[in-house]
Amino acid sequence: MCGISGIFSKDKLSDSSILNSLGSIKHRGTNNTIHSCFFEQDLHFYSSKLSDKRTQFDLKNSEGFLVNNWIGFNRLSILDLSNNGMQPFYENDAKIALTMNGEIYNFRELRKEFLLDKDFSSDSDTEVVFQLYLKLGDDFVHHLRGMFTIVIIDYKNNEAKIWRDRFGIKPFYYYLDDKYFIFSSETTGIFATDLVERSIDFKHLAYSFYLNSSFSPHTIYNNIYSLEAATKLEVDLTTLKAKKEIYWQLEYQPNNKSISKEEFLDDVCKLVNLASVADVKQAVMLSGGLDSGLLAYQFGKNKIDIEALTIYNTDVEEQNELEFAKSNAENAKLDLLSFKIENEVTLQTIKEYCLAEEEPNSSPEPAYFLSKKAFENKYTILHNALGLDELFYGYGYYHQAKKMQIIRPFLLKPFKYLLKGSKRHKYEEITRFGIEAAPFIMRSFSSWVAIQKLFSKYGSENWEHPISILMNKVRETNSNFEKMPLLKKISYLDFYYYISSHHSLRSDVPAMKNEIEMRFPYLDHLFVQKYFNISDLHQGLTKENNKPFLRKNVTNILPKDVLSMKKKGFSMPTSKWLESVNLEKDFPELTAVFGENYKNWMNHPSKKWFLISTSLLLK
Repeated sequence: MCGISGIFSKDKLSDSSILNSLGSIKHRGTNNTIHSCFFEQDLHFYSSKLSDKRTQFDLKNSEGFLVNNWIGFNRLSILDLSNNGMQPFYENDAKIALTMNGEIYNFRELRKEFLLDKDFSSDSDTEVVFQLYLKLGDDFVHHLRGMFTIVIIDYKNNEAKIWRDRFGIKPFYYYLDDKYFIFSSETTGIFATDLVERSIDFKHLAYSFYLNSSFSPHTIYNNIYSLEAATKLEVDLTTLKAKKEIYWQLEYQPNNKSISKEEFLDDVCKLVNLASVADVKQAVMLSGGLDSGLLAYQFGKNKIDIEALTIYNTDVEEQNELEFAKSNAENAKLDLLSFKIENEVTLQTIKEYCLAEEEPNSSPEPAYFLSKKAFENKYTILHNALGLDELFYGYGYYHQAKKMQIIRPFLLKPFKYLLKGSKRHKYEEITRFGIEAAPFIMRSFSSWVAIQKLFSKYGSENWEHPISILMNKVRETNSNFEKMPLLKKISYLDFYYYISSHHSLRSDVPAMKNEIEMRFPYLDHLFVQKYFNISDLHQGLTKENNKPFLRKNVTNILPKDVLSMKKKGFSMPTSKWLESVNLEKDFPELTAVFGENYKNWMNHPSKKWFLISTSLLLK
């Protein structure tokens, strides 16, 4: 786990740009820092004030040195805590360097399968990945299981290759024009170089208001891009021309074969063993639900040295799962640490939570709160149960879509006039974009028409609907999408957008702000693909019986109160926090951004939070 940055320019630059970039994302890797540049047919490594004392002793600094290429690395030590695992790794004969952000869980298996003839200087996953690339070339990525952004710099051929993991868990942002190729693990790392102007793309800011986050490759910043999940980016460092290629895709290949409870639990067991490889203290985020309950149970059964953390709020019943989390922890035989969320916070705390993320958001992020507590208790890894709701139909809109499918022929646009308020615009959008778009529509706190009005001073009347853009992109990148059954389409869209462009955005940076690596054991591409192919996951799906396949297989291993609990999930008391906030008084700059429009728009706590976080980011 780390933070990476790089700068390739047609002009020579001093080290200040790369060091400023690395300094701005130092929270991603507090253990050590190295930066390097290539000249005289070799890669030269340097230390700085960001480096640990040993590295500062071993390596000279680069003060005043001018070159047209820099790469840098901040390390958070997870595997092989010695400096032998420091990056970038470099092979002198091939003139190839590698730096990576993330974890490859099956690196030891890969080392045994492909690299028995190689000598290693570390027990890190990154060195295995590097040697695998040197042996297999671009095909190496198909053997990796984990979360990653991998950057290969081929100095002999003057090209860069970047791979982002299949579900977009680890971030990669870049700026590319005819003069610079700049990349970093956070947008902050790009702007800190002082080579790129920070300016807002108001159209994509409006899209994030509707979708609750941007969708790759777009961000809310002009000319700053996010590499799409499961995609390889190649950049010619001489011409600064780029091309992209999708290297993996979730495909639906119907499988009517029955999977036994034993086979399913064995698959989960293997996932847990795979994702728990580490040399540091670990914890699992434990709610009162099935997904984290199963994850905790399997950690306990596998006798992995791990504890459980949960959050609770005794004043807001729909946000209080403490008793159920206790049941899950007791069932898994794990120690549980619980942390109470306060209902009253200062304006400064609200600002802190808003700025814990790099784009506007609709609520304070629970991952930020919990990772803060995890850091205080000396944990380095937090395991998150994300993935099963999307795979096994856990959200309410799956059941709603199943019902709507029956009445689809009767979904006529004129019926909207019988409805009022938000129900009218949601009905209108479903009849326009199809039931498969229901997740986007149901999660939105505002109609697109209302958001266009909010952004009217920026020419929003001509902006295409964000769902239209997203759905067109899905159809362009996956020709088989339209052939999928309805619930498979929705599940696919959840993985394509909700996980890769929403959850990854809202988990990675807030956790890394607190030096915590967030892991998602269920987001293993082989596991997801296997169960995505099961054709009868919808059998027995009702409002009360969500995730019927999962429920059937955990009935006898999870507590009865957990099995019958109404779905809640981790959340924060947004409305309580905002009760004393006066937007006009506390954030007067909103008028300059939106005019008077925002005063009529902010009729929901999530909308107020969007406006506050937007105001702070625009500053």
